[in-house]
Amino acid sequence: MRVRASITVYSALAFWLITSFLFALLEAGRVYCLNAFTDMSASTALESVCAEYQPGLWEEYHLLGLDGAYGGSEFSIDYVTAVFRERMNKNLNGEHAGGGLNGLSLSSVSPAGYRLLTDSDGAVFLTCISDYMKSNLPMEAAQALYENYTGNAALEEEGKLEGSVEDAQNALDEAKRLQEAAAEGAEQAVPGESGTDSDANAAQTADRTGDAGAENPGTAQLQSAAGAAEPVENPLETALAWKRNTFAGLVLEDVSSLSTKSIRSEDSVGTRNCQRGTIQGQPEVSWYDKILALEYAGIYFADYQTPATEHALSYELEYLLCGKQSDRENLEGALQRLLLFREAANVTHILSDSGKWNETLAVANALAGFTGNPGIIQLVQIGVIAAWAYVESILDIRALLAGDKIALVKRGEQWTSSLGNLSGVFGKEHRAKDCGDGLSYQGYLKGFLFLLDERRLSVRMMDLIEKNLRLAPASRNFRADHIVCEVSYDMEVSADPLFWRFVSVVAPAMNEHGFSCSKQFSYYR
Repeated sequence: MRVRASITVYSALAFWLITSFLFALLEAGRVYCLNAFTDMSASTALESVCAEYQPGLWEEYHLLGLDGAYGGSEFSIDYVTAVFRERMNKNLNGEHAGGGLNGLSLSSVSPAGYRLLTDSDGAVFLTCISDYMKSNLPMEAAQALYENYTGNAALEEEGKLEGSVEDAQNALDEAKRLQEAAAEGAEQAVPGESGTDSDANAAQTADRTGDAGAENPGTAQLQSAAGAAEPVENPLETALAWKRNTFAGLVLEDVSSLSTKSIRSEDSVGTRNCQRGTIQGQPEVSWYDKILALEYAGIYFADYQTPATEHALSYELEYLLCGKQSDRENLEGALQRLLLFREAANVTHILSDSGKWNETLAVANALAGFTGNPGIIQLVQIGVIAAWAYVESILDIRALLAGDKIALVKRGEQWTSSLGNLSGVFGKEHRAKDCGDGLSYQGYLKGFLFLLDERRLSVRMMDLIEKNLRLAPASRNFRADHIVCEVSYDMEVSADPLFWRFVSVVAPAMNEHGFSCSKQFSYYR
């Protein structure tokens, strides 16, 4: 017997509404999952793109960045965008990830902004280094370095003299010339006088000259404890004799062994028109960032004591300081800068040491006392101080280049040269005493670099990185302004409705779902 079933209109309508509600809930859940899947796919795709960082930059300098030219000579963000689009489509449509069931497709993708290594006049580069180095140098250690570096400038200014060895010697020579001319005039005015009268005139001249030698004003003499005049070395002439030699020859053991490497500046970061990113705003470079950058330079760049054999230049820290094209020019410039600083520091020591101050005053009186002019005596004393500080500074540089340490301002027991025998330490085997609590050669270079403008420092560091990486065939087209440090993308993703189509009342108005997504990736902060 057949049983006939029936349903009321009310029941049918209720069933249809419940079914539509369930399909709507399923579609809503699907939309939520699609949105999450789109976000995850975008993150994965962008991280996959940025995982292809420039290998040489990481292996050599432990810096991360994406080569926007992909090994070529032309940069375009479109290259990066094309790779990102490919990875995004693969993630959305991959069967292994459920892409076929999801039915997602990438409607559009565009770069919202990107930042390059050379942006903001090198500030981006310095902050990249800072982020890498923060785990290697705590704030407390950096604070101590900062205080040392900032004190250097004040010390150098403090030790400046209003006069020089040359000024003192010129004044002394002029005084001698005038005295000799006056003596010749006196002899011509009174010819034929007896020797007794001449001796009397000489005695009167001796009374006027004080401690100076009356018989020969050009001979410096000091009064001994027994009252006898003792000839002393003229430190002005000694210092000038030292200065007539080549400076490199004075401080370097073997000038012929210096590196002859040089680079070309035509295609450097500082001279060419670099690519620029589109992200606005400049990162702030604090003193801490700069300290970290200098510590980084001390690790990854060579100097005279530890020259680089396989790099474009051997003396890289010296290049950062001077920016010349050849190793020799950079080394000479760095040593001259070191000499000026050590002279100022040694002058400060002499001025603060009463014993050394009295020595210089006694020598000045011996050299210029015959003039009877306090101004000339003072000028000569300044010259004597400068001469002594210069010779001590030469010995300091020799010690630094040999690997010793020299204190910023020496204590008495750390002083090496003797004012009465400056010529005795002319030989290259002589150098200053090692100061265990002082700075090394590299420490002094980093102190000078701290005073260098941030832009010059960062540009020169990037120049070296560029030229060194280009020596490898795989990185022959490397350019710092092709390296992407940060990038962000805006994208639109669409998907056809699945369960929504069973909701017949609203299905005609729902053609597709649209999802907007923005993703940003930065190798650093």
